[in-house]
Amino acid sequence: MSVEVKHVTKKFGGFTALNDVSLRVESGELVALLGPSGSGKTTLLRIIAGLEFPDPGAAQILYYGEDVTMIPASQRKAGFAFQHYALFRHMTVFENIAFGLRVRPAATRPPAAEIRARVEKLLKLIQLEPMAGRFPSQLSGGQRQRVALARALAVEPKVLLLDEPFGALDAKVRKELRRWLRQLHDEIHITTLFVTHDQEEALEVSDRVAILRDGRVEQIGTPEEIYDHPASPFVYDFLGNVNLFHGRAQDGTVTIGDTEFVVGEQKEAPAAPAVAFVRPHDIRVMRDPAGPASLPAKVIRSNAAGPVASLELVRLDSAEPFTVQLSKEEYQQLQPKPGEQLFVQLRNVKVFSDDYSI
Repeated sequence: MSVEVKHVTKKFGGFTALNDVSLRVESGELVALLGPSGSGKTTLLRIIAGLEFPDPGAAQILYYGEDVTMIPASQRKAGFAFQHYALFRHMTVFENIAFGLRVRPAATRPPAAEIRARVEKLLKLIQLEPMAGRFPSQLSGGQRQRVALARALAVEPKVLLLDEPFGALDAKVRKELRRWLRQLHDEIHITTLFVTHDQEEALEVSDRVAILRDGRVEQIGTPEEIYDHPASPFVYDFLGNVNLFHGRAQDGTVTIGDTEFVVGEQKEAPAAPAVAFVRPHDIRVMRDPAGPASLPAKVIRSNAAGPVASLELVRLDSAEPFTVQLSKEEYQQLQPKPGEQLFVQLRNVKVFSDDYSI
């Protein structure tokens, strides 16, 4: 049982928002659609919801095996929550949650007692039971977003679709709500897709992440898979900070300046220009070279504010800047000073052909 997207293309005039996109979300799975602005995330979500329709062709949208490609949103049984809540200001929290049930045709509308029981259950689920009689203007932003999610769940949807659900909230509330969303999902196990441009949010909340770029799915996998094993330079660069070192790769090694580093995933291959991608926390900093695989660098500045310390350095051989992250303990032991020469070792190096630049 799943939600499937097959060969979906969508153009708006001369702009291709989606280009032959296929995606499968398993029953009970929470999948994040992640990507930069204009990558097609929201368009894909709206097509899954039935708020937009794909261009004519081979496109299919399947809800648990049922083809709903041309069925309107009102008949798809999808719950949809937007970034800006869209709550009715003149209705109480209780009535906002009950709205989707009360407006059903008489033949499918639940009895009043059942509606009340369902809303009370959802109020308990979103931890807002004491606020049932309040109006949206009397709630915080995080509370309003929880009400919007409860309203989407009240109609017992087959799939829950969230478009930047926490985008209008401040950073602290976002963190609290995404933990709450993960706990909620673990309780109700509803198949869920949510759009976000926040990498940390996607990696923390989702079972799998689909990264979109220019209307295509660049990579899909668990948070660990896409972070530790990015399929392309774009994915590596998009997910967190990264340093680029230009060099030459051959037979499982990459040479940067005069220093050679081992690259585990590279097998026998002829020498070719390459770019080594290394995350700031995967660089070891030393006062003295530790064997031949040590690259000389000079400290430009340091910043020890926050949970980790950050160093800005430049290579002595090419003057190219790069960034290193150290634990507070490592930083205190090293005590780096601007202008000082140090040596670095690169770990967990990922090499791509030399045809990419940030």
